Amino acid sequence: MRRSCAELAVRSSWPRRDLLIVSVAGEVDLVTAPVLADELRAAGVRTLVVDLSEVSFLGAAGLSVLHASAGRERGRTGLVANTRAVLRPLSVVAFDAAPVFPSLPVALRVLACGPHTERGEDRRLSG
Repeated sequence: MRRSCAELAVRSSWPRRDLLIVSVAGEVDLVTAPVLADELRAAGVRTLVVDLSEVSFLGAAGLSVLHASAGRERGRTGLVANTRAVLRPLSVVAFDAAPVFPSLPVALRVLACGPHTERGEDRRLSG
């Protein structure tokens, strides 16, 4: 599924029925965060990967959406972040609701291989 508004594009893909990848591009702020929130409400998904590598701005509303999504009852959730525009806000709030990975392949390798046995691969942010 693909949703977008002026400053945000969100695309979902299901490589497997128990794995949802949500790719986000643009600005995640007070106006656009509800679009992302709607997309992250996928019921029954066991593993969720939110790829933020194309996000140019991540505001407080976006952080709140990510925190709420990671806190939902599901198997595993991980974020992909490799830009200052995303890593800095995650660091400032000491985001620890989900592991942060430097790339989508790393996130998929760690999250899709079973219980968190390879957690050393994730990149937790320190405050």
